[in-house]
Amino acid sequence: MTLGRKIIIGSVSFFLAVMVLFIQPFTFENIDAGNVGIRINLYGTDKGVDNITLVTGRVWYNTWTTKIIEFPTFTQSVDYDSFVITTKDAAEFKVDPKLNYHINPDKVPQIYRQYRRPLGEIQQGFMKNTIYDAYRIVANSFSSDSVMSNREAFEDRVQNVLTKTLGKDGFIYDQLTSAITPPPSLRQMIDEKNTSIQARLKAENMAKQAEAEAKVIIARAEGQAKATLIKARAEAEANQLRVKTLTPLLIQQEWVSKWNGVLPTTNAGGSTSLMLGIK
Repeated sequence: MTLGRKIIIGSVSFFLAVMVLFIQPFTFENIDAGNVGIRINLYGTDKGVDNITLVTGRVWYNTWTTKIIEFPTFTQSVDYDSFVITTKDAAEFKVDPKLNYHINPDKVPQIYRQYRRPLGEIQQGFMKNTIYDAYRIVANSFSSDSVMSNREAFEDRVQNVLTKTLGKDGFIYDQLTSAITPPPSLRQMIDEKNTSIQARLKAENMAKQAEAEAKVIIARAEGQAKATLIKARAEAEANQLRVKTLTPLLIQQEWVSKWNGVLPTTNAGGSTSLMLGIK
């Protein structure tokens, strides 16, 4: 074999080896923590979604005969577009839902068999429709007033529907925020009602305060009246006691005790003892 021929054969062999290296179907994929992978056979007796196996870690596979799809199992947060729901009395409320959920790892094969879509498409398809339907169904059993006055009960009903509907397919409900907005007319009615209630409560509080202040004034007046009455009774009793004890002898003693020893300068007559005090 000539040297030229050897060179040609070597070059062709190297080229073929490079071609095989680049076009060979075997590769691997790393399934990150917080994710679950499923292996799907594309050919053979086990082809299709009826034979799906869960895989984790580094997975080697033939890209010509096998497909690997990853599903995240950590919490997903989806902020859906706002939409309108109608209550049983025909009032329209705006809802802007935000859902937090995660996937049951054991049900990932079932989810793919049923929907055959990536998770992003499932979120904007089946899950979105399920959420919208839950709100609409629950809203039909509430009046506009009861939605606002029993908002917690309304949202609990929606969450119960979602827990059952999503849970049976492997989507585990975590949290839902609704951001319910009433129509402007109802919002105005609510504001006016709240203002009226606040005004009534204020008036009641003022009346209670005035009543309490009046009771204090009355109590003070009654106390003063009782004190005055007690004082008057004491003085009357004292006067009565004085009257009873004023004998002629006691009066004469009182007169003597107060005499300064000076005889009067005016005499009313020889046969009388009347004495007039002269200053």
